[in-house]
Amino acid sequence: MIQKNVVYHKSAKGIEAIATRQHGLGPKLRSLLILVDGKKTFDDLAQLSQMLGDTNELLTQLSDQGFIEPGAAAPAHHVPARASAPAPLSPASGPGALAPAMTLAEAQRFASRRLTDLVGPNAQELCLRIEAARNLRDFQVAVSRAEGMLRQVHSAHTADEFAAAVHSHMPAS
Repeated sequence: MIQKNVVYHKSAKGIEAIATRQHGLGPKLRSLLILVDGKKTFDDLAQLSQMLGDTNELLTQLSDQGFIEPGAAAPAHHVPARASAPAPLSPASGPGALAPAMTLAEAQRFASRRLTDLVGPNAQELCLRIEAARNLRDFQVAVSRAEGMLRQVHSAHTADEFAAAVHSHMPAS
């Protein structure tokens, strides 16, 4: 049973399922699993996944199969993702400051999260390419593809914001 006042995160099995496709999740469950990030509340997930079907039912399946686990209780003052102000592009302070150097894996997670926040489940293929990058060059190619898609589907402004955010979190070579 899904607790709607709890924020869920991927279990080790869930992380493996996204990385390897080993567990044979269907497209709806896989798309929702990609959205589960340990930050989004049930309401956020329901809003982002409304085209997939009954969010409660799908999350219950993911939980029952061990792909997600409950985390902390959702903050009482939480504002749903689409209604909140845009997140800052970088956690660094001061104009033009870069975030601390990240590992490739951290940068991949950041880029995938940012892309999923912007596009939702339709970002799945691009997120998989970003997460599959084994070196900085492959990562940059995958990010460029995502930027191009954002430029076509959303706007140049959205694509530029995505590119700037990812660039500020680019790993050291």
